[in-house]
Parts: sequence; C-alpha cells; structure tokens
Amino acid sequence: MSDRSNSFFRYLAYVIEIIVAFVLATTPHLLPELFGAKPVLTVCVALTAAIFEREIPAMIIGMVSGMMADIAYTDSIGLFTITLTIVCFIVGYAANNLIMATFPNFLLYAAIAVGAIFMLYYLIAFVIPGTDDNWTYFTNHLVSRMVQTYICSIPFYFLNKFIYNSLTPEV
Repeated sequence: MSDRSNSFFRYLAYVIEIIVAFVLATTPHLLPELFGAKPVLTVCVALTAAIFEREIPAMIIGMVSGMMADIAYTDSIGLFTITLTIVCFIVGYAANNLIMATFPNFLLYAAIAVGAIFMLYYLIAFVIPGTDDNWTYFTNHLVSRMVQTYICSIPFYFLNKFIYNSLTPEV
C-alpha cells in the first residue's frame, strides 16, 4: 500500500477507536463506577494517539476526542475540546522532537497531561464559579476519574502502538 492509504487507514482506526471509547464510556451500566466515577476513555485515546503522531494530526485527534468528552461529561462544548487540543499538540511535539516515545516516557506524559486536564476542569467548572462543596466533588469523583483515566490509558497505548507500527510505512 502507498503511504497515503496507510495514513488514511491509521487515522480511520483512530476515529473508530474514539467512537468505540465514547460508546463504552457513555453506555449506562457497561463500565463500573469505581468510587463514584468512570474513566474518560476519549482522553486516553487522544493522549496515546498523540504520542505517536506529529503535531497537527495529534492536535486534530485531541480536538475530536475533546468534543466527544465534552458531549459525554460537560454541559457545553469547549473545556475538554480546547484543553485536549493544546495538550495533544504539546505531547505530539514533545514526543517527536524532545523526548522519545517510549512506554516509561508515555507514563510520565500521561500523568502530567491527565492531571493538568482534570485540574483545569475542576478549576473552571467548580472553583471559579464558587460551587458549594466543590472539594467534596473533587475528592469523591474527580480523583477517582483521574486515576482511572490514567490506568485505562495503558492498554490504549499498546493498541495505538500496534496501529501506528502496522500502518506506518517502513523507511
């Protein structure tokens, strides 16, 4: 196959993966709620795809995944869309130009990115508006969601590594 068709099928695989992750995360009673929250699987897909792709494709994958996360978890489109777009661009740039995309480095990228995304969500959605009992929401739901999202990103890393290696032409 040509380089163009490989890229097309790789991006198609990412889109299918985003849709499947969205369906898994939003179907009631399919995934168990541990400590009052479910993982945000579209964030897992975006971060793991961003570590293998260049900056612009990573940014687009982050934007699409962010829109799906906004639809599933927030009242409006914007928060996850903007943050995942920026974070995936940074991860794509860093993984391709600064630090190699190895599994231990991915664990570091994912820990920082997931923490930053959810802390920004907490700040914008609860702290700035002055929501009552925002600390209770943080401890009962958000910490669990951050940990679960981080842990669930590990299988997605290996899936996206397989997709990238299978559908990237050898040089």
